[in-house]
This record gives sequence, structure tokens and C-alpha cells, in this order.
Amino acid sequence: MTVAYLDIEDPDFRPDSADVHKAREANWYARTPRGYAVLRYEPAGELIADRRLRQSTLDFFHAQGITSGPLYDFMRRFLPCLEGEDHARLRGLVSKAFTRRSVDALRPFMREVTHELVDTFHASGRCDFITDFAEPYSARIICTLLGVPEEQHDSFRGWGDDLSLMVSNFVAQHRNRIETALAGLGRAVDALLAKRREAPQDDLISRLIAAEEAGDRLTSEELRVMVIGLMLAGQDATQHQLGLAMTTFMKHPEQWALLAEQPELVDRAIEESMRVSPASTVIMRIADEDIVYRDLEIKEGTFVSVLLDPAHNDPAVFNGEGFDITKHRATQLTFGVGLHYCLGAALARAEMGEALPILANRLRSPEPDGPVPWRPTVGVTGPITLPIRFVPHSPTPAPTALPGTRAV
Repeated sequence: MTVAYLDIEDPDFRPDSADVHKAREANWYARTPRGYAVLRYEPAGELIADRRLRQSTLDFFHAQGITSGPLYDFMRRFLPCLEGEDHARLRGLVSKAFTRRSVDALRPFMREVTHELVDTFHASGRCDFITDFAEPYSARIICTLLGVPEEQHDSFRGWGDDLSLMVSNFVAQHRNRIETALAGLGRAVDALLAKRREAPQDDLISRLIAAEEAGDRLTSEELRVMVIGLMLAGQDATQHQLGLAMTTFMKHPEQWALLAEQPELVDRAIEESMRVSPASTVIMRIADEDIVYRDLEIKEGTFVSVLLDPAHNDPAVFNGEGFDITKHRATQLTFGVGLHYCLGAALARAEMGEALPILANRLRSPEPDGPVPWRPTVGVTGPITLPIRFVPHSPTPAPTALPGTRAV
């Protein structure tokens, strides 16, 4: 079979391009500058979960010349970069504090914040969906969950924006900016940790401090890294996924109208928008040993890049490449598979699940209202700004479905 070559490190590379989809038709994988790209759904899921492959973030930093310093030290301790017993221990402790119950308790607040932000621009029929809604919404939710005082929300949000640059092919050129944000956020987190040790509150930081398993607790350094990581993931990924959901729905206005009329479809709408337009476009792994998978020999140290766009649109699984929030689909892979399944998946789904029905109800017939600059398409992607115009709509709000009662 023909094996294509895809330069996924080219700044102009697009995972949703015709060349990538043509490569998927020819074979389940393609060659890349550092290894292989996985293009089809079934091998994508299998290789993400394969224990012979490990997380490759640190190896990718090595490839960019980053082998020491504050950023490197942070990533060495970051939960998604850990493996084996270290990963299991840290994940077990964090899971005791970061529960679905704590997320569900914030759902009324998520709805309140959604309405509050929409109220600021609703009457004008125009907004920048990222700067006026998606960014402040995601930042306020994660800051509130963590227990960050309201007067510090803007500072945490700014640091989170800069830290998001670490999830790209261009970490080295933004290193100074990232490390400046890391230092500022680290100092603020240390101060919060000290306050919560003396006076615990009903927030995630206090629960992380108290989390214990068989006498084991998180160290001060582990707590700092975990809080910074949660801030980054809780703000950045949700912000960009909301922006991508809006861009996708604007291409399919009938689906937006359907969500407004049938908010019970929101769970399917979330999964479908993440399938068609995932904020995380690639899941990186590296071979921990020489392995054979199907017809491919993968040498130890070889990068394996799962490209989610072609995998999520594999016609052998998804019966054609369309966007339809009424369809039952195979599970999208954006949150990962197996041991490294995203710890914040429930939070991301809750944030989108509470916001999207309100947005569909109040912002009717949204359309682009100007140029849309984008983040790089490999790593965490999405619109940097998203000017839209819409028809304001203010009907009597319908009762919100209880968690677990929506369509699945």
C-alpha cells in the first residue's frame, strides 16, 4: 500500500486538508519528520491506549532543544507527562479531590455566568465570541472551582493565555513568555496554597491539600504543578473548544437552530462538535521499545502522532463526513483513551453542556462578522478572535435538564 509523507511540523500544515484525507484513503498511517501519523479511527484508539507507547511531551521538548530550565522542570512533574507508578499515585490522589460531584455543583454557576456574559453584548447583536464570552467564561469557571479570589481572576486568566503556548510545535520561540507566566502563576498559587492550609474552604485547592491515600499526600511542589496544570487545561482547552463549536455551528445553521429548539440534544452536540473540530488536533506518543503494530514496525524512540481530524472523519466508522447532532456516533478521541484519559473531561463537558443551549437560544442565526485569526493547527488550536453577528432572542428560559437526563 502507498504510504504518504506529511510534514506535520510545517506551520502551514492542516490536519483537515485534502492531502491528509487522501493519505488516509491510501493507508492507515503516513510518514512524518519524526515518525508516523495515524490517520484512521480504529488504529488511533488502539495506539493511544497501547502501553508500549508513552507520553512524548518531554521528548518533543528535547527535539526543540529544551532540556532544562523552569518550563522543562514543570513539564517533568506535570501529570500528563508522568508514567507508571508516579502517574498512578498522583492521579489517584487528585481524583479524590477533583470529583464529578464537585463539577456538577458548579452547573448553576455556569448557567449564571453564561447569561451574565451574554447580557453584556446581547442587545448589540454583535460580539467577539472569544474575548467577550469563551475566554472569560472558561477562566471564571476554573478559577471559581479552584478557589481563586475574584480580584485575581484577570491575572490568572492572562497567565493561562501565555502558558497555552506550551502546547504547540513552537514552544522554543515562545519560551521566555511561557516561563515568565509560569513564574508569576507559581508565586500566586503558592500564596493561595499557604492561605488554604491555614483556612481551608470549599474549593478544589483545599480538597487537593487534604487529599490522602494510605497516608500519602501531595507535596507542596506537586500541589503547585497540579493547580497550574488544572488552570491551563480548564481555561485553554474549553475556551478553544467553545470557539471551534461556534465556528462549526455557523457552517451548519440548521444544527444551531435545532439545538435552540431541542436543548436536550446538547450532549450529542458536544461530542459531535469535538469530533468534527477538536481543539486538541494531535495526541503524541513515543515508542518505549521496538514494537510491531499491524503491518508497521515502530522502532524505540519513534514518534507516533495520532491526527484526530482524519481519525474522527474515518468513513469506515462515521458513515460519511457530516455534522449532525442527532446522530449516535462512535466515541470521539479528544479526551484520550486508557490510563491517560483526560482527568478534566467531566468539567469540559459540563461547561459546554450548560453554555451551548443558552447560547443557541439567545444568539440566533450567528454569522462571521470579520476576519478570524487562528492558532497553529497542530497542538491546541482554535480561533484567536471570533467576531460574530447574530439575531438577539430573549424567550422565557426553558427548564434546564438535570445531569444525566439529556440525549446520549
